[in-house]
Amino acid sequence: MLTYLRKHSKGWLAYTAFGAIIVVFILWGGSSYLSREANKIAKIDRFIISTENYSKAYTDTLKKYQAQFGQALTPEMIKRLDLRRKVLDDLIDQYIIETDAKKMGIEITDGDLQQFISQVPAFQRDGKFDEAIYRRYLEYEGLTPAEFEQKARKDLLKQLFVSVLTENVIVSPQELDAAYHQLSDTYDLNYITIDPASFFKDVQVSQDQIQAFYDANKERYRVPPKITIAVIDFPATSYLSSTEVTTDDARDYYDTHKAEFSEPARVHVRHILIKMPDGTDTQTTGQKEELAGKIVAQAKEGKDFASLAAQYSQDELTAKKGGDLGMLPVNSFPKELGEVIATMKPGDVKGPIASPEGLQILKLEAREEAKTIPFESVSTSVMDTLKLQRAKLTAHDEAKKAFMELYEQSKPDFEGYAKAKGIEVRQIGPFSEGEDAVLAMKPEEVKKAFTFSADELGDVVGTPDGYAVYKVIRKELSRVPELKDIAGTVEADVRAQAAEEKAKEYAQKLATSPMEQLIAMNPASTGEFKRSSYAVPKLSMIPKLMDEVDSLKTPKVFEGKGAVYIVWIKSKKTADIRSLDKNQVESLRNGLLARKRQLALQDYLALAQDKKKGWHKVTIEKSKLVEGGGGTRDVPAPNDLN
Repeated sequence: MLTYLRKHSKGWLAYTAFGAIIVVFILWGGSSYLSREANKIAKIDRFIISTENYSKAYTDTLKKYQAQFGQALTPEMIKRLDLRRKVLDDLIDQYIIETDAKKMGIEITDGDLQQFISQVPAFQRDGKFDEAIYRRYLEYEGLTPAEFEQKARKDLLKQLFVSVLTENVIVSPQELDAAYHQLSDTYDLNYITIDPASFFKDVQVSQDQIQAFYDANKERYRVPPKITIAVIDFPATSYLSSTEVTTDDARDYYDTHKAEFSEPARVHVRHILIKMPDGTDTQTTGQKEELAGKIVAQAKEGKDFASLAAQYSQDELTAKKGGDLGMLPVNSFPKELGEVIATMKPGDVKGPIASPEGLQILKLEAREEAKTIPFESVSTSVMDTLKLQRAKLTAHDEAKKAFMELYEQSKPDFEGYAKAKGIEVRQIGPFSEGEDAVLAMKPEEVKKAFTFSADELGDVVGTPDGYAVYKVIRKELSRVPELKDIAGTVEADVRAQAAEEKAKEYAQKLATSPMEQLIAMNPASTGEFKRSSYAVPKLSMIPKLMDEVDSLKTPKVFEGKGAVYIVWIKSKKTADIRSLDKNQVESLRNGLLARKRQLALQDYLALAQDKKKGWHKVTIEKSKLVEGGGGTRDVPAPNDLN
């Protein structure tokens, strides 16, 4: 048809028909693009990162962090890590690397990928690639070969890209020497703590000072908005007696949820730990790695592993037991150890393996494969679980029914509805957004509750026991209390500020005193530490003190957490790079070179998306990165039971 139209394109009918075809193409292809546009969380050039792709990447990353940190990974820690933004940045960086690598002519062939995978030490036995080990690793990670190879291809592409990008990056002798000092110089600081509370008795404040402080700091005393709500509860337990579950129901659930009734694979492992504290210098690291290598060699030669553990392991809990960790689920080990254990057979010794605690040497004593618990052993608990789930569904339906009935009233009569149904109404509040309401609402639900007016019906919300419907009965606007209502609090703050100023004045004067006078005051000591340590021991409350240590040849005054400190160097041991052997120097050089290459990559990626100088246009939907954003009124669905 298109050929015919081109040949007869002079007629108006042809133009009309051709125009119609174009419209169809635009609507058909464009609707897909518009749909993706509406569902995007970010856009780089014309490439769209959808909320689905982002959510998957976030979930995968979160699982890795959970495997690494376990229970230490709290919501507060996730927030501090800014994990949501980090995941998005990684997806953006991945697109830029893949796109720019293609422009540079960098590509990964199937042969490159095969060679790369075959050379991964974890997939080898006796120095050769082992298909069985490779498959077992994929099974442990829950990956298909295609998924793993796709990830490996991206990792290899990034390696080659960085290699090309940083081929001219070098480490100068001066940089090497400075890096060694940064890692290995040892400090010990003296400090004197000045407590502002000791100056309280010398502080006199007038009413004028209190008034002036209040006027200058009113926002400091602002009370946030608060609401009070009335709640009708629909607990699942109220519907248990009318809920029926048969043995066939339980059997169906069991058959379709086998994973819930399986015991994971377990392993009996012994280990030897060679501790490697933060800040361990390069020379000590080399010595510990050499020791670990000798232990591995002895174990592989047949020396009793339990005896080696008793002799060398620095794990106080297991060393006396021959390093015995007992029989544990494979998935309970940290990722770096679990991946190795997944490739081992009974009798195998592997190591040394780097872990957060130090170097680990492992021996696998026995392995139990995963198994399924028989239905007969769990039938009662399955029936109880199903009964509670169905009762919760009923509770949700009843709460939704109540919500709709109240919603249709011009002015929801909460008390009248509850009285007619024989249900109690309870009152919660007043509470602010940041407070933990008794209803245990989710943060986004609390935030939404504050958008409703007084006497307005809220939503159906989930509770620990079932569901509830609430109504806002009172709203209190944000306000700054009058001075007379908080006079005691303001006066205490004025006194504290004045006392802290006096403490700083005293500290500044004392810091200029002769050293003999300061030493006579019996200063405390931090103990020895290295610049590579996470923080200065005993003085972690002082921000950025680690950056100041070289300037502390004379005493300086710092503030931190309500106290004032005078700090100076007690002693400094300067490391000499000439004490390192050739291999240790090369190890240090390689580490510094890797760091410089990483920084070069970061600079490149930042420049690539710079709004003025960059060659990639990046748009981010920041509102979609915020957890618990607003939304329209809706009745939540019951918890997913599948």
